[in-house]
Amino acid sequence: MRVVTIEAADVRQSRFLEEYGRELAKKNTKARGRVPWPYHAGRVEVMNGVTLEEAVEAARKLYPDLTLKATSARMWTARGLLPNPEKVERLGGRLGNRAHYSDDLPAQIAAAAFTTSRGYTQKQVAQARRVVLEGVPLEGLMVDVAALLETGRVPGESVRIPPARVAAIAEAVQRYAIALATARSGRNVTRPLPACLHKRRWTEDGKPMFSYFASALGYYIDPRGKDDITGLAADLDQQTRQKREEIRRNRNTDV
Repeated sequence: MRVVTIEAADVRQSRFLEEYGRELAKKNTKARGRVPWPYHAGRVEVMNGVTLEEAVEAARKLYPDLTLKATSARMWTARGLLPNPEKVERLGGRLGNRAHYSDDLPAQIAAAAFTTSRGYTQKQVAQARRVVLEGVPLEGLMVDVAALLETGRVPGESVRIPPARVAAIAEAVQRYAIALATARSGRNVTRPLPACLHKRRWTEDGKPMFSYFASALGYYIDPRGKDDITGLAADLDQQTRQKREEIRRNRNTDV
């Protein structure tokens, strides 16, 4: 596919959501957008998942320029840039509550922070996260976004330059997908790995759906796209893994 090259839209300010802490204490439901594949490299071992503070600290290893604080991360959760907690532990008395998140959260924080740093609005990053992790209905603007990601052009357009809004969302989706795959590999998101880009269309409750995600060849293969790793992609994945294993053996021998 062709890589979208339209310049990112200017970052726009969005209003803080109030009363988040009170609402969070009432939630004890399965997190929206939870993924069945854990964040492996650099994983923080916590019995009931990671706390938000632990996840933010771990995310700094994946995105060293991260300036996000736990208080701001809670607002990101409310805005859809991050998942809700998987469990809220009630400590009792005046101790309050403690939220526990999926151990994939550090990778999602790093991917969201890196994508916003490239000039996309928080709303665009939240849309990108939904496309990558959950899939979205093919309606409204997403019809053109999906077409642009799949074919490099918007249906019905006589010129190759797509509308700015469509291009910005499509580019945010692609950047987020590659950053997330890189972060799940335990690597610095500012140095993206060679990626295999996966596209999916399906029907859910009678509605056409679309998802776009990435694998980092030689490091991390998204389980949803493992059957896509064929031909040159499979060769690159295998060669990279063999090279990494060779380096690991040499290091162990030197020790």
